[in-house]
Amino acid sequence: MTCGPTPSCWRPLETFLARDGSWARTAQALHLHVNTVHYRIGRIEHFTGRDLSRLYDRLDLWAALLCRTESA
Repeated sequence: MTCGPTPSCWRPLETFLARDGSWARTAQALHLHVNTVHYRIGRIEHFTGRDLSRLYDRLDLWAALLCRTESA
């Protein structure tokens, strides 16, 4: 999974953050297996250089998601 500016790439991150970092609730909302969610979030962490177990990194990414435009 390569992450670019496509909305489908960032949907797992948005869902994960909106569900307070709950792997199970994210998997349920996205209709995915929890291991798939772990993999996708891991790829996003790798791509962004952030660690989503850290509050400051979560806040940075949440702010970035809120600031992006719909055309991106």
